[in-house]
Amino acid sequence: MYWIWQFIVEHRNVASLTFTVLLSLFMISAGEQKQQNIARTLTLSIFSPAQLAVGSFYQFHNILDENKELREKIVRIELENARIRKKLNAVSGADEISADVSQIYGVISADIVAREPSFFYRTAIIDVGANQGIKNLMPVISTDGVVGKVISVLPFTSQIQMIYAPEEYVSVEHEKSGTMGILSSKSDGTLFADVRSITIIEIGDTLTTTGLGGIYPAGLTVGVTQKIDIVKGGEISKRIYINPVVNFEKLRKVYVIKSEPKWEAIRDEIIQFDENKKDGIN
Repeated sequence: MYWIWQFIVEHRNVASLTFTVLLSLFMISAGEQKQQNIARTLTLSIFSPAQLAVGSFYQFHNILDENKELREKIVRIELENARIRKKLNAVSGADEISADVSQIYGVISADIVAREPSFFYRTAIIDVGANQGIKNLMPVISTDGVVGKVISVLPFTSQIQMIYAPEEYVSVEHEKSGTMGILSSKSDGTLFADVRSITIIEIGDTLTTTGLGGIYPAGLTVGVTQKIDIVKGGEISKRIYINPVVNFEKLRKVYVIKSEPKWEAIRDEIIQFDENKKDGIN
């Protein structure tokens, strides 16, 4: 029996042609009912594996879509819980988040699939892109706080930049006093901000986004104060060092806020204003 299978495999072209000719002759001589039965059997035998594969693919695709929807629902619930906790812990007169950003803008869940190939990475690649509605400069968060922003978009992937990148600047405010500053970063990733020297700030105080700058919505947690420079006489500002609430080393899942830059619509006017200023036009 083995030699028959070996012969068919070695001469499969001749065997296929012979089988086809014999089957055709048999079909011609057979009755109509038998022809239908043979055709049905051949169809099921040939196309069933393909149909099974296609069905499995669509089923798998549907599972992935459902998984993404569930993850987005989870982050909305987690953000809502964080907002409720914030209200419960808020002191009298403290600013509160007016509404949950997930309810206002919506979020798109994503996984980090690659990181900048360096010990201290500043950018990463996520598994969603233009086909999922991602646009350049959309803010990126985790369930803990601000991660960064989108800086490059392809159809199925996007590149994000972390808030501790030297070229990244974020408008932040001290949660208790409302004093504002610009979050900056040193080359080693240390985050800091300069605020008014008369501001009363303690170690462990929270800083959030102000909503200014047009990228990050207001009220997103950025970090907590870790160190405060001693103010010398006559200085009008002091530097506070900030520990981010996001653990970037363990960061694997992020959420892109579907919010487009607010200053995009007036960008041309700002550019024209700067050019007129340089030319001395009032």
